[in-house]
Amino acid sequence: MSTLAAFSKYLAYDVGGAEQSTRSLLKDRQARGDAIVVVSAADAQFVGQAAKPALMPMAWTTRWLVGFSQQSRFPHVEYLRNRERLRSWFARLDADALWAYGMWAPAAVLGFSGETTYFVRSETDLGIVGNHRTGAARLARSMYGLIESPAVAAFRADLRSVARIATIIANSQYMARRVGETLGVDAQVWLPPVDVAPMRARLVAEPCQSSDVVFVGDNAYKGLPLVLALAARFPELPFRIHSRFVTSERREGNVRWVPWQTEPWRVYAGARLMIVPSQWEEAYGRVAREALLLGVPVLASRVGGLPEAVDDRDDCLVTDFRNPGAWEDAIRRQIVQ
Repeated sequence: MSTLAAFSKYLAYDVGGAEQSTRSLLKDRQARGDAIVVVSAADAQFVGQAAKPALMPMAWTTRWLVGFSQQSRFPHVEYLRNRERLRSWFARLDADALWAYGMWAPAAVLGFSGETTYFVRSETDLGIVGNHRTGAARLARSMYGLIESPAVAAFRADLRSVARIATIIANSQYMARRVGETLGVDAQVWLPPVDVAPMRARLVAEPCQSSDVVFVGDNAYKGLPLVLALAARFPELPFRIHSRFVTSERREGNVRWVPWQTEPWRVYAGARLMIVPSQWEEAYGRVAREALLLGVPVLASRVGGLPEAVDDRDDCLVTDFRNPGAWEDAIRRQIVQ
């Protein structure tokens, strides 16, 4: 029996689709006979709040990185501060193979002496630092980027070293192409495992009478400002926003803010339309895929791997995805006429 260690700062937490997808892949490896060791940061903070630990299979071993530097801003500086300690920690890790992704992953891969696999699950995993804000916020983000640029350069240098020694896995054909463009190596494509059968069963068993336009996200990268602009353009439509920053449900006009859901089926209960207006290079888009498979109408930005998540269906894609007017037209075509 081989021991497979898997690492990201947040892998042992419920913070997003990347963690959910990786744990699904690890369950497959466990079923094939591997012993699973999950490594994550202890007391991890996500978007300024304590991350919620995930429920892990009892057969897995969890190892916590204790005392590592964590900060709410400048993630590449955080990486640089932790880099040598991460390399040293993973040099001592007793495992046959290592899977890693996320901001701390390059140092882990470079420290580990066994077989290594690096997962590219977002543009940040390729050292791409986009500016997806507008107005004064865009200028502020540019200044932020200048301050962090030396640490970004160090991260990219480590990433190039990773590309020479690790197997690279992308979660869409799009990200595989970006790996080739950015790192000059080929990547295997492992699409995220998406099984909606359990969600469909719950939706049938517990029908919901609401009829909402639903969005999952809480920042400009995911398109939150655009969603709020759309809610203002459609005052007659109820919008529901699932956000990590919300601890209890509240209403603001036609917008209902609800906490992050650890039971995914609840996101789609009462959904009249799912909107996925990502402004960055979304690597795949689990929400878009799940909505499509559940038969919930979905609109997504034509960017990154999102078109693959909805089978490249033109009726599901918004080409001019930075333009609120284009989204307004698409919504009218979907549900208003």
